[in-house]
Amino acid sequence: MLKLDNETKRRNLPDHIREGLEPFPTYQLKFTIGVSTFFMLDLLIIVPLLFPIMKPVLYLTLPLMFIISVWALTLLFRNVENTEIESLLFLGCLGITGSFCYFVLAMKYNYMIGIESLFFYILMFLFYLITIYFFVRHQVKKYASLEKKLKKKTPAWHYSLAAIAPAIGYIFAHYIMGLSSFIVLIVMSIVFLGLSTFYIFVLARFFHKYFFIKKNIHLVIFANKQLNQKYKIKKEGV
Repeated sequence: MLKLDNETKRRNLPDHIREGLEPFPTYQLKFTIGVSTFFMLDLLIIVPLLFPIMKPVLYLTLPLMFIISVWALTLLFRNVENTEIESLLFLGCLGITGSFCYFVLAMKYNYMIGIESLFFYILMFLFYLITIYFFVRHQVKKYASLEKKLKKKTPAWHYSLAAIAPAIGYIFAHYIMGLSSFIVLIVMSIVFLGLSTFYIFVLARFFHKYFFIKKNIHLVIFANKQLNQKYKIKKEGV
C-alpha cells in the first residue's frame, strides 16, 4: 500500500489519490450505514434465512448479523464527526458480514435445489475467497501509483438502463413467480450471489480506504476540526 512522505503536499496529489484519502461524506454517513445494514442486509435476508430453518445456516449468519447491527446502532446514535475513521472500519466489516451471509444463503438455496456434493460447496467457497482477493487487489492497484489516471466517462446507455431497471425488475419478478419452484430457487441463488458480490466490493473498497487513510493520515482532511489539528501537530512533530 502506497505510503506518502510528510513533505508531500495534498494539492500536488493526483485526483485518484486525493479521492482515496477522503473520508466518507458525513452528511451521507448515517443514511448509508442505516440502509446498507438494516435494509439491504437485515430486512432482505431475514425471511430467506428463517424459512425453511436450517440450523447450521443460522449459526453461521445470525451472530455476525447481530454484532454488526449493534455496532451500526452505536454509530447512528453518535456524532458523525467523531466516527469518521471508525465508520470506514465498520463499512469494511459490514462488507465481510454481508458478503458471507448472502454467500451462505445462496448455498442454502443450492442445497434446497438438491446439490449435496461437499466438493461443490468447497469449490464455491474457494471461488468466494478468490473473488475477495481480486476485488482487494484491484483496490490496491488503483491507488498504488501517483501517475495521473484518465477519467472514464459513464456511457449514455448506463443511464438509460438505470432508468428502465425498476420496470424490468417488476416484470421479471412477476415472470419468475409463474415458473416452477426449481427455477425460482436457481434464480434466487443467483440473486443472493450477486448481493454477496456487492458486499465484497464494499469490503474491498472501505477496508482499503480505512488502511490507506490510516497510513497517510497527515494528508487527510476531516470534518472534525480537532482531528485536523491533532494530525497537523503530529506531522510537524510538535
